[in-house]
Amino acid sequence: MPIVKKREIENLEQLSGEELQAFIDSLPAGQATISKLLDFVEDELYETECDHSLKRSMRFMMDNRLDFPKLTSWLTENGGYCDCKVMEQIAPIWRAKFGDD
Repeated sequence: MPIVKKREIENLEQLSGEELQAFIDSLPAGQATISKLLDFVEDELYETECDHSLKRSMRFMMDNRLDFPKLTSWLTENGGYCDCKVMEQIAPIWRAKFGDD
């Protein structure tokens, strides 16, 4: 039976103190930047349906000169295979922990 790796984001709600800081330090972009990415994608999806790609996330990354490979990898490893999955799988957990700025 294969070992299923738990998504990093799923542990977020249980982290505090030094563990939470280590998580934040390990992110491919700053906490505020990821919050802005989620806000951007949410606003974009309000206007149009998801085309099952990371097109909107990628546009945000390019516009903000972010480390595209690392951030894209982090999103997909945590269930964000497309923009709507970023909003379904990552945003609720992220916002529960860090608020909805």
